[in-house]
Amino acid sequence: MEENVKLNMGIKSNNFCVNEEKQMDEFDIQKSFYFPVCNKDEIERIFNIKNARDYLLKLRADTIIDNMRLFRVYRNKYIANEKNWSLEESFDDSHYKIFIKNLSDELREKSNKVTYGNIFSNNPNGKTFATQYGPIITISDSLTYFFKFMNLGLMDFNGRVPDSVCINSFRIAIRVFLRTEALDFLMDPRGIVPHDIALLIHSTIPYQMQFIAGHEFSHYLLDHLSESKISKKPIFYALFPNESDYKSLDTYNINQKQEFEADIQSIEWPNYNSADKRKILESALIFFGSLDIFESVLHIIKPVNPYYNTSHPSALDRYKYLLSNIQYPKGFNVEDWERFLTTIDGFRRILCKDISENPGLYRFYGSVYLAEPNTEWRGRRLIDRKDYY
Repeated sequence: MEENVKLNMGIKSNNFCVNEEKQMDEFDIQKSFYFPVCNKDEIERIFNIKNARDYLLKLRADTIIDNMRLFRVYRNKYIANEKNWSLEESFDDSHYKIFIKNLSDELREKSNKVTYGNIFSNNPNGKTFATQYGPIITISDSLTYFFKFMNLGLMDFNGRVPDSVCINSFRIAIRVFLRTEALDFLMDPRGIVPHDIALLIHSTIPYQMQFIAGHEFSHYLLDHLSESKISKKPIFYALFPNESDYKSLDTYNINQKQEFEADIQSIEWPNYNSADKRKILESALIFFGSLDIFESVLHIIKPVNPYYNTSHPSALDRYKYLLSNIQYPKGFNVEDWERFLTTIDGFRRILCKDISENPGLYRFYGSVYLAEPNTEWRGRRLIDRKDYY
């Protein structure tokens, strides 16, 4: 009997070893899915989450490996930075850090308790997620594409940018917000922009991102985040009718009055010098002007849209509220920005007419370009899987 017990124990032990080896193999296979999106240390953190930074890292990585087009974008990023690659460090977080750095000691201490960082989502917006590790403040990287192409259409370059290029630039920006434009700009940049113009259209983006980072932090600092006001919102919205939204997370909801308050405090709380405060204010107004154009187009496509009609004040209302309630920094010309509304109205009319005449250009999923192939603003046609992976 004793031998049988030993034998049975041996059998169980051997089975356990086999099962353990199998589980280890499966575990290693699971880890391999995160390469080359993450480096080795980051993969270990993903499989052993200890804090909100690890949670955010896993959220970023899962989103990328679960979306093939996005995976291709990050594979190209990895190849370009293979020696010192880090997924976490590939996301710019300077806009958050600059805002926090310029806060008072009390507000900075409170802000440092919150985890923050950009994510990649087809919802170009700022969001604060409620997690078991505390709130996580995020902004989607796709928002930078909206800024880039809106800026190209809005800014005055003394007639150097053809009207057709401006219209296509607006179309691309609007399609980013409509979630119909493929988010593979790193591989397929949609055209060729002269270097000096490219510098100018990118010059406001850091300040726009800084304003939005400050806006999201202001919700936290103003105690707008309530556990009773949470709803599920996805990282990636479904692109086609037969798909489901991807990874819905608990997200804090904010009312209209709180949006106005956060807009003001995003600029007023930090101890910026006059020049920086003016740049952030002007960049915020350009953002709201751009968003107003989009909202006007959206109303034609979807006359009833709960997100913009009830949850958030209109972009135009936010523009006017900011202009009327902010303390103007030195060098800010309020008359110029009151006139800018006329410019926005003109572009709004053009784009509303365009979508009424060319609705298909806004609704198909894919890519729109600044110009036709083999032209100054486009270059040759790039072929997927041949010119870029």
